[in-house]
Amino acid sequence: MQSKASRRYSLALYDTAKEKGQLKEVTKDINFAIDLITSNRDLEMFFSSPVIPKQKKLDVVKNIFGGKVSDLCLDFMNLLFEKRRGDLTLEVFKDFIRLNKDREGIVDVFIKTSIELSDAEKANMKAKIDSYTKRNSILNFEIDKSIIGGFVAKIDDTILDASIKRQLEMLKNKFIKGDFVLN
Repeated sequence: MQSKASRRYSLALYDTAKEKGQLKEVTKDINFAIDLITSNRDLEMFFSSPVIPKQKKLDVVKNIFGGKVSDLCLDFMNLLFEKRRGDLTLEVFKDFIRLNKDREGIVDVFIKTSIELSDAEKANMKAKIDSYTKRNSILNFEIDKSIIGGFVAKIDDTILDASIKRQLEMLKNKFIKGDFVLN
């Protein structure tokens, strides 16, 4: 869940990076920072801890990220700690990535299928989803044998359930309600 404060910060960073022509570089830096922070539980807790002094946090950020990310990104992290908003760092960075993808017309789609799809089937599915969303989709596939067949796609907050499991559930409910008539 994104807070209003994190949206304000991510918008400010996005607008500044775009204005300075550093959007691609900052996006790369933020992806690096997200990966690093989320892969290390201690670092994640460090960023969110209110008991660690501000100067200690500033020093650690400089040591870890100095020379590895752009000055704009490093200055932004320092700003968050100066404003005592270091606990929002990960949330702001994730929102920045969502905001950047949204502005570029990109949507992440998570698809579950019961079997591995061929490259042609994946390309066909991408074309249909691009047409449906009117955006460029990035497909992420997962195998889930429980859906029996078909697929389940999650696009933003929308679920498209075209699985056999769902069809069987709907058929079962019709039988239970007595809505199903045999000719």
